[in-house]
Amino acid sequence: MKRPGEMVVGVHVVVDGDGPPVVLYGGLGGNWFDWDDVVELLSGTCLVVRIDRPGYGLSPPSGERPSARGEADRIADVLDALRVTTPAVLVGHSLGGIYVEAFARLHPERTGGVILLDATVTIRPHRVIPTRWRVTAGRRVARAASAAGLQKLLGPTVRRILNHSTPPDGFAPDTRRWVERIYREPTYLESSIVENASYPALAQELAALRDTTTITAPVVVAAAHTGRPTPWGSAWIRTQKQFAHFLDASFRVVRPAHHHAMIDQPGQIAALVRQLAS
Repeated sequence: MKRPGEMVVGVHVVVDGDGPPVVLYGGLGGNWFDWDDVVELLSGTCLVVRIDRPGYGLSPPSGERPSARGEADRIADVLDALRVTTPAVLVGHSLGGIYVEAFARLHPERTGGVILLDATVTIRPHRVIPTRWRVTAGRRVARAASAAGLQKLLGPTVRRILNHSTPPDGFAPDTRRWVERIYREPTYLESSIVENASYPALAQELAALRDTTTITAPVVVAAAHTGRPTPWGSAWIRTQKQFAHFLDASFRVVRPAHHHAMIDQPGQIAALVRQLAS
């Protein structure tokens, strides 16, 4: 299969369209193709940039653990390399919301708006086990699973278990082939586990940034809801509302949608982006 994008400052980047810049930043284990339907709706009026973090999509892995500042600077470096100088609207899904919020705080002059899509809530971060221990243990688990053949055997199945979202018109054949390929990569599993193990440190790093910086662009917290009345669904909406209040952000609900709302409801996500990009 042909590489859909290009390597920019060491990571795989896919650029579509022309107009006001929009950066789409995935969550834990997120890949460029998770945003395909959103991009199709936006690329006629916006310059849409998708970035695969190290080890995800078609980006090579990194030996370093992720940091909020490092990812924020990576976004800035990609925009520099693409010669994008206009303030961008940034959409951060799930864990990617940490990096997008960090970018907005560290590069306010380059931020036109922020959408935190079903984002990881980091109001009260805490850390008990040292991050280096969590990361070391995670790498060992990932490498053992890959050496035993579990990654190659079960990778795509794990995606189906963890990601319940379905595009309105179903998955394209190319997307299915990319899933079969990428989710079997040992480096993909290791990168996902390392990023998950780094979460407490990422949350604390972002909390420290909040003490010294402000976001000057409009922020929208968008929570996904399946549309079915469940106790955990209601609790999640309450938590996301609190998060929006904490950030002095607007609040929206995307429904019916699972956690990967950009797959379930690309039209609603594209509409939120257009409101900030116009």
